[in-house]
Amino acid sequence: MLFPFFYYFYLPKNYHINHMKRYKIGFLTSFDPLDKRKLSGVTYHLLRAVQANLGDVELLGPMKTRRLLSGFISRLGKKFSRPYNVDHSLYMALRYAGFFNRRLKGKKFDLIIAPRSSTEIAFLKTDIPVLYYSDTTFHSLYNYYEWFSNFMPFSVWEGNRIERLAHKRSRWVVFTSQWAADSAINHYKTDPSKVHVIPFGPNLDEIPARDEVLCEKPSHVCKLLFLGVEWNRKGGDIAFDTLQQLKSMSLNATLTVCGCTPPEGVSDENMTVIPYINKNNFDEYKVFIELLRSHHFLVLPTRAECFGVVFCEASAYAIPSITTDTGGIEGAVKNGVNGFRLPLTAGGNDYAQLIFTIFTNYEERYIPLSVSSRDHFENFLNWNYFTDKVRALLDEA
Repeated sequence: MLFPFFYYFYLPKNYHINHMKRYKIGFLTSFDPLDKRKLSGVTYHLLRAVQANLGDVELLGPMKTRRLLSGFISRLGKKFSRPYNVDHSLYMALRYAGFFNRRLKGKKFDLIIAPRSSTEIAFLKTDIPVLYYSDTTFHSLYNYYEWFSNFMPFSVWEGNRIERLAHKRSRWVVFTSQWAADSAINHYKTDPSKVHVIPFGPNLDEIPARDEVLCEKPSHVCKLLFLGVEWNRKGGDIAFDTLQQLKSMSLNATLTVCGCTPPEGVSDENMTVIPYINKNNFDEYKVFIELLRSHHFLVLPTRAECFGVVFCEASAYAIPSITTDTGGIEGAVKNGVNGFRLPLTAGGNDYAQLIFTIFTNYEERYIPLSVSSRDHFENFLNWNYFTDKVRALLDEA
């Protein structure tokens, strides 16, 4: 279907409308990109930015039988002793190819954008240039996330085969970090000339004005924010220990945990827990925005991360991020610019020492870091930057 034209006029006012040439674009995903629950809302916000700034978009999905097929193969996979990865199976790739080849029949697009759709495009047959966009490769993700580990050998072979075919099929292979781009070049031998790095933007319905978020926050209390649905993978224990260490340094500090519930026994009078926020619910979304407006630091000592859209959202609200130097986080957080990436071995004391040094030098350290966080968002960590870079690639081609 054609992306509704009226939607073009109801984009957030902060998304600029580019009056240059508008391309005809096919948006290829096997699920519904208008569903904000899918992939944390990344494809939803990517889609509306493309429609606003690049051209007229036609949705090539969703594939209605995707869940049925996936469920069938999953049940078969449970018969084996090691997990079978359905999403990167050759069977799914061939079924996707049949579906999307039919959808593309007779279409004349300038470009196909395929976000996180390596399986969907692996066997695609078309002369239309394809831009594949992802925050990881199969190789860099495998055995990095706990849930994406220990597959049966054939499943691993399939996943790597599909990833390689997707790169070969694409005119542009775009990742959110150099970590993922290096995996494409080094492991899959993808032509470096077609590999590019462009970060994700935030999953925010509206972008706050600069003067709204750079107004000085109260400095009598240091408010830490932990955002994540997985306490262990996101390093919740280290964030909690950071609060304890700051209190031992006699710094008035609080910690807000949002998105998950800490394990039993992990509690503190200075810690507030919001187990779950549905950003698709207007009232709950307002609570989320208020958290971003009111806190000083995003503390996320994550153990594994492909990118982290939450860092874009924090930077949009001038919040420095204190996180880990792992995976693709380097694509979102630059040391000394919009926060700091500490080694995986860093503990709560290391996080606390850094935060204490910055916050107790509020005028000289915290405020400049807050300002440069917003600057980094405006210059790089936004969807307009993505569409501008893609337009440059199209114009060059």
